[in-house]
Amino acid sequence: MSLIDRLFSTLRREDDFLLALATVDSDGCPHVRYMKGVIDDQLIIRCPTFVGTEKMNHIRQCAYVSLTCGDTDSRQPGSYFQITAKATISQALEDRETAWTSRMEKWFSGPDDANYAVVRIVPVTIRAFPIGGGPASEVWPA
Repeated sequence: MSLIDRLFSTLRREDDFLLALATVDSDGCPHVRYMKGVIDDQLIIRCPTFVGTEKMNHIRQCAYVSLTCGDTDSRQPGSYFQITAKATISQALEDRETAWTSRMEKWFSGPDDANYAVVRIVPVTIRAFPIGGGPASEVWPA
């Protein structure tokens, strides 16, 4: 199974997946937060967020981000991935509809909610790490 097939297999088990997104502020200090995301067939990851968050300012200042995602079942650990990417903030209806899941109804009235934005993440490199740890077994692009 290829790295991309494993990535899709892992991240598409549910409607969305948990990830840790790292950004850098204007002083060069890193900030990491948990987010939920969805991935499409072109590897674009979309994460819902509120308009005006700190992460939005960080991404506007420095578009490069890092994220870690993968199997989160502690009873049966599996592969995980580290992704270096370029991020943008989008309020395009297409991005908001693609990122929308029913879980978001707690915070937003729907995909057209004015307070709802999407962090749109386009991978530059993806590193796959094996079950049980160790060095990256594969890197995309090769």
